[in-house]
Amino acid sequence: MPRLVRTLLLGLALLAMPALADDPFARGFDAVPLKLTPLANSGLQLEGAETRTRRSWQLYSLLDLNFGVMALKLGDQRLGDLIPFRADLRIGGSYQVLDRLEVGAELPVIGQINGFRLLADQGFQLPPPNAVGLGAPRLLGRFQILRQSEIPIVSLAAVLEARLPIGDGFSFMADRGFVVSPRLAVERAFGPVRILANGGWRFRTAPGQFLNLYVGQEFLLGGGAIVTLPDFGRLTNNQLLAEVNLATATEAPFTFRDSEALKTPLELMVGARSTVAKDWSVLVAVGRGLGESGYGREAFRLVLGVRFEHIAEPDQDGDGIPDVRDGCPAIPEDKDGKEDTDGCPEDEPVSDSDGDGVPDTVDGCPEAPGPGPLDGCPDKDGDQIPDNVDKCPDKPGPPELNGCPPPEEEEAVVLEAEKIRINNQILFEFGSNRIDPKSFPLLDEVAKVLQANPGVGPVLIEGHTDNVGPKAFNLDLSKRRAKAVEDYLVGRGIAKERLRSDGFGMERPIVPNDSPINRAKNRRTEFKLVDEIESEPTVKPAPKK
Repeated sequence: MPRLVRTLLLGLALLAMPALADDPFARGFDAVPLKLTPLANSGLQLEGAETRTRRSWQLYSLLDLNFGVMALKLGDQRLGDLIPFRADLRIGGSYQVLDRLEVGAELPVIGQINGFRLLADQGFQLPPPNAVGLGAPRLLGRFQILRQSEIPIVSLAAVLEARLPIGDGFSFMADRGFVVSPRLAVERAFGPVRILANGGWRFRTAPGQFLNLYVGQEFLLGGGAIVTLPDFGRLTNNQLLAEVNLATATEAPFTFRDSEALKTPLELMVGARSTVAKDWSVLVAVGRGLGESGYGREAFRLVLGVRFEHIAEPDQDGDGIPDVRDGCPAIPEDKDGKEDTDGCPEDEPVSDSDGDGVPDTVDGCPEAPGPGPLDGCPDKDGDQIPDNVDKCPDKPGPPELNGCPPPEEEEAVVLEAEKIRINNQILFEFGSNRIDPKSFPLLDEVAKVLQANPGVGPVLIEGHTDNVGPKAFNLDLSKRRAKAVEDYLVGRGIAKERLRSDGFGMERPIVPNDSPINRAKNRRTEFKLVDEIESEPTVKPAPKK
């Protein structure tokens, strides 16, 4: 590393350097110092810098299996592992308190096998660690400082972690003092790829020690990437994750090989994460310490996890009523002191005659239940156009035809000079980037046109939303929806290099957002030809079904 950087780190270390413990058998440190993060929308160990919408929450359970945790050496000879196997059951979750503030917590229960007979063979008759015990509970907070959607450079967040000295420090399951770790999370998205980087400091109020190993203050660094993949059958929101993380002693930073006392935990982890059912996802990850095995460099690591995540609907005024059901989405005050269930400050208490959760004062169909995004009106044919304005309520159709199906003789997909025109809307679940299965046949037709015209492209897939909800949420949602369409077409055999995707939120409406039918028109996906690989591509019609 550059001499100037190393000198600076050493200088900072001297300011915080504690006196080394004088008891070589003090123990009091966690033998697995690099932990997976409990915060949402993040990597494996790395925190992301983009938060969820307010009142979103998640719960998870992880089984963290580590093999070859603490190596014992006699000179250059490796005798074996003092903890050959350890299993951590970690239960935790997080809650988005504010738009930019998230809090999380985790409780670990640990079981392990010890190899202290190796010490006995060398003449050290020491009591072995317990086989089962409690790890240190962790508390985390994340505050988002910058959003890439607001300043198109990077997203930035501040993270603060605290580990409580409640666990079994005697058995290498927890630290014997408080551990406080402030750090910064930086993130930059490039289409389906998110680049993450974390950096910070880990401060221990009571350092740990065992034999020659000393565990005190540490600098933290990490980097990695999350790559979003196309949906595969029932597996959606598929992600590949890879990252490298290290914690290096402030007393002697980056001593990878030449230090016997001040170690540098260093680990590579890769994993895959997928949504297997609504709100439920699973995680599988493997890791390995880099360099010589020992503290923080386990021989092998396997993580299995399951997570339930609820992403709340946008609520820009914070009154507890989602924007899609809020008569006054930008006014949080309750001036008259009454039960303002419609979200407005000076209304009389209101009723909900049809019990759909949309107050009668803002319900377009107060006698018939329906979803909030459709003004509380039913939608029998599922085309996301409420029945009260749908000219064909029993047959799905696009908003341009007032909800009626296109003529049978009209091509579903038409290749034109500057775009690919579709004769229907691509539908998504409300507030989500999950494609409605009813739109799969239409996207299959788009794929057929592209396959029949290999010289056409690249194609820019544009996502657009209506004006319901905060600007930043809609911008992010439109980008994720466009990416979901891109992933679907790749899954149907279209070369990835022929496709691009981007989202523009509510910024490019084609009609005013003043009615349910107009809002449906603005919720759209467009396919634009941004370039031609061949100068005069041969246009062929889409194959008939």
